[in-house]
Amino acid sequence: MTDTIPGIIVGTLLVLFGAGLIQLHRTSWFHRQLDADLSDDDLKFFAKQYRRRMQTSSLLIFIGFLIVVGDSPYMPWKSYPGLFAAYWGGILLIAFWVILSAIGDMSASRIRSSTMISRIQDQQRLLEQQILELREKKQQQTADKKSQSEPEQ
Repeated sequence: MTDTIPGIIVGTLLVLFGAGLIQLHRTSWFHRQLDADLSDDDLKFFAKQYRRRMQTSSLLIFIGFLIVVGDSPYMPWKSYPGLFAAYWGGILLIAFWVILSAIGDMSASRIRSSTMISRIQDQQRLLEQQILELREKKQQQTADKKSQSEPEQ
């Protein structure tokens, strides 16, 4: 019985962690849906992100349950070592899928961030160019006023 305690602890922590992440994702998605400033592209990105993150968090919960069940003393691992290997191999495959999903989510977020930063930098360059044009125009007007007022003196 005491050898099942670590499995119960780890499994329970994974279930609680996954449930907490699901709650965070739901809250975030709810607030994003109410944000009138977001474009359709932003909403599509956040919808896909929400789906990816919910899948990953749900799989964490599933892995937590599988760990608790797999570490149960009632499982016939000694009688069926092939079943033991298949069961824990399956858990490892699911964990690997969670890792790949997390990497995919990070990559999608990074690509979107890079695109947004590029757009902001383009807008910044455009605004800086407009500022330079306005300054040149103002300097030209000041120079014209000076040249017009000098003959009058």
